[in-house]
Amino acid sequence: MRTKTMLSIDEEKVMGQEELVDIEANTRTHLGIIFTPTSDHSSQSFPPQKEEATVLHKFLRYPAPGSLTIKSTSWLDGVRGVAALGVYMFHAMGCWARIVPAWHADADQNNILQLPILRTFFVSGGAAVSLFFVISGYVLTHRSLRWMRAGSAHRVPPAVASSMFRRGFRLYLPPVLLTFCEMLSTRCGFVPGYNFTFVPESSFFAQFVDWISETYHLISPIYNFKRAMQGFITHPKYDAVVWTIPLEFYGSFVCYILLLILVWIPNDGARMGLVALLSISSMSMGSWNIFCFLSGMLIADFNLSQEENGTVSSTMPRIRGIAWTAVFATAFYVAGFPTLMVGEAHLKPMPGFEILRSLTPTALYMQDHSRFWWSISGVALLLSISQLPRLRSIFETYFCQYLGKISFSLYLVHLFSLVLFGLKFQEFLMRVAGLQPHANTLLYWAVCGVWYFVFTLLVFAVAGQVERWVDVPSVRFAKWLEAKCLSMCRDKQ
Repeated sequence: MRTKTMLSIDEEKVMGQEELVDIEANTRTHLGIIFTPTSDHSSQSFPPQKEEATVLHKFLRYPAPGSLTIKSTSWLDGVRGVAALGVYMFHAMGCWARIVPAWHADADQNNILQLPILRTFFVSGGAAVSLFFVISGYVLTHRSLRWMRAGSAHRVPPAVASSMFRRGFRLYLPPVLLTFCEMLSTRCGFVPGYNFTFVPESSFFAQFVDWISETYHLISPIYNFKRAMQGFITHPKYDAVVWTIPLEFYGSFVCYILLLILVWIPNDGARMGLVALLSISSMSMGSWNIFCFLSGMLIADFNLSQEENGTVSSTMPRIRGIAWTAVFATAFYVAGFPTLMVGEAHLKPMPGFEILRSLTPTALYMQDHSRFWWSISGVALLLSISQLPRLRSIFETYFCQYLGKISFSLYLVHLFSLVLFGLKFQEFLMRVAGLQPHANTLLYWAVCGVWYFVFTLLVFAVAGQVERWVDVPSVRFAKWLEAKCLSMCRDKQ
């Protein structure tokens, strides 16, 4: 039986002692407490689970552990998982078709996958990253904002301090281990071709020293703080996709610091107004990533106000539902907006997006002005999903919850997997079928479908194991280290 959990403040006290609350674990079961369903929608019957792990579970880690329990915010995990899938689709499709530019931008850009709406399924990596940041802003602040509204603001500072201590370990440990594996693969002859301007070193020792230097650049605020706060991309040498990790880290700390300030503002409206002002100010300075984090925080507070006012339900007036559906559809369309990072994108035709391009505020200090629209899209997507119960329920399904569980690992390993065995598997299939690169025939796309199916299973399997053996242990290590440090501080007192 799937159940939806709801946790009250009093229920966070067990055996007379208050547990250290993880404000980042917003979408996980807390203290193992399972409550009765709060609505008919949350109560669904499923076949009983066998005690022994199935082959599917061992290989793919599906269904994900804990996916049988649905909480009031589990939909956020599902949205995060689908966004990670979008990034994967974006990079994987690059092996088969050049569809990043707009449809008919020139004579060679004639793939139907480049058409508006369709391209969102395959070329929306930028919007997916923005959506990641909006979700993070929501999840990192939701519990603290609930406490503020409940008159328990005193609980916020210790919880925020705890999360600030652990956040770096949570975000940086998995990519550090991943890039170390990529460094080793380089010495074995697997050069990560997706990494820009990559040149292998002459020896293992030189490669190791180079990896240490790159790891320092990834982690050190002395090197990356200014660019990360501005939302600029710095592609790490050993894995291009981990450029988002510093942005995620500093965006998280913006939310944490703001929470510590907001505890002194008792008025809910004033608090929401301040967050909205800071969010708009961030975008006006070109910091699209901070705009996304603060917008996520604002959506969380807005949803909490809806709960207090009793305006959240499984049904809504038809007109309101149509309005929010229109918002979602528009945001989905905008998510496919082509990049403006290359100069020619400002000059070539952009059918379906000409009006948006003309409205793009190019005066903003941005590396790629497309991120203005991608950020707006990410915010509108999460806000509209939060207002559409039927759509929200899709992200609570087994598959979306599974994607949410492996989302961080999937994001980290998919590009490495492409380089390590995805491209070689593609070459093998093309050779067997007697096809030339980018043949664009029916047989070519049939082979693409076979490749996608097999390769996706393999990538999901790798991501599931990385989630089990790297991601989860890194979270546990951070909590263990925090407990040890607190214990040492108590012993000295």
